Amino acid sequence: MKSISRIIPLAVLVLLAGGCATMSEEECLIADWHAIGYEDGAAGLQVTQLGKRREACADHGVRPDTTAYRAGRDEGLQLYCTEHRGFRLGRAGGGYNGVCPAGLEGLFLRGHQAGREIYLARNAVNQVAGAISERQQEREHILDDITEMSAHLISDEATKEERITLLADIARLKDRHSELGVEIEDLEYELAMREAEYQEVQARSPYR
Repeated sequence: MKSISRIIPLAVLVLLAGGCATMSEEECLIADWHAIGYEDGAAGLQVTQLGKRREACADHGVRPDTTAYRAGRDEGLQLYCTEHRGFRLGRAGGGYNGVCPAGLEGLFLRGHQAGREIYLARNAVNQVAGAISERQQEREHILDDITEMSAHLISDEATKEERITLLADIARLKDRHSELGVEIEDLEYELAMREAEYQEVQARSPYR
């Protein structure tokens, strides 16, 4: 069995893009299929990746060594299918594509679930914070509009009909400005709760 220290340099020579299924003629001709399989396994890629590589190399008259590839991929999956890798994937919002062998999948999924809880809690905070920001920006735009309308209202160019319309528009914008203030207060309360939940989820996570 090839050691990891030998596998990774070989794979770098063959896969400049890392995990990309498109391979040139030269890459197909010099391919170390064990190393390629290892890289694909370590990246958590599905075995269908071999089919894509087979298609790419078929154009150059080269057939992959499927036995070597699968052996390398199995080794790579040992590196990928760990609790901490699952945790990092879940925390980043990544999904699991079912590549881990039965003996490792349970631990991987446990880590992935813990990471996903943090991701969802953080995402909830971001969504509420984003909603607050949107309403704050709308309030600023409303104030700008009111200032512009008010300036036109008192100008000599404004007609009586325009002043009537402007007064109604300004009143409507002021009402909306007040509504947004209430919405922001409610959202700030919700944000505090979401942030507390996020901190709680992080605190109880066994991973860092």
